[in-house]
Amino acid sequence: MQYPILLISSSAVHGYGYLECNKDAILALVNNITTPVLFVPYAAGRDEWDNYTDKVRTFFATLNIGVTGIHTIDRERITDHEVIFIGGGNTFRLLNELQQQGLMLPIREAVLSGKMRYMGSSAGTNMATRSICTTNDMPIVYPKDGFDALNLFTFQVNPHYLDPDPETSHKGETRDQRLAEFHQTNDTTVIGLREGAYINIDTDFATTHELYIGGINGAKIFMKGKAPYEAPVSERFVLE
Repeated sequence: MQYPILLISSSAVHGYGYLECNKDAILALVNNITTPVLFVPYAAGRDEWDNYTDKVRTFFATLNIGVTGIHTIDRERITDHEVIFIGGGNTFRLLNELQQQGLMLPIREAVLSGKMRYMGSSAGTNMATRSICTTNDMPIVYPKDGFDALNLFTFQVNPHYLDPDPETSHKGETRDQRLAEFHQTNDTTVIGLREGAYINIDTDFATTHELYIGGINGAKIFMKGKAPYEAPVSERFVLE
């Protein structure tokens, strides 16, 4: 089955080249496309956009697919592309730039209408969710329109999720504690997506709540008022 939305925890996974860990899922997403992938490098600094796009272009060249940087075309042309890929970096900077460019609504409408397929990695995965409030990044800029994201996926994701290590001497907060703090003031379910794992969803997720988690290392589900549990892997399931 081909899913129109692919959310990856990280483009860099130990033991793999850039994006290589989830190459099969990426291949499924871009199957039969006839236009270059539209890449959004806004999570990086402005002076890095061209080099970042070249890095993505090098990977997709192995799939015989071209890449166009969104910063090199007019906003009206984004739907000329069948797949949009929003890369990782700083989530606050990414959201701020998308807001300033007036791209939030056009991207959301293009994906939900079926005109474009969506791929996100790390910050790009956060951007597909209800808000960026479960990112791990520092707020180096303040998005002028707040923290609401594209809401293609009506729940939250915490990319790069790390399980608590009972053997560590580090006494700082664990990721579980931070997500528990999120649930002190928010009701939304969060998926802690480990390195190497990905989520596939349909654009009708808001109705069906069905998704698929693949890749390696899996994910943990955090629901307000309940103990976290391991998500089913390599099978469709309903997330309540």
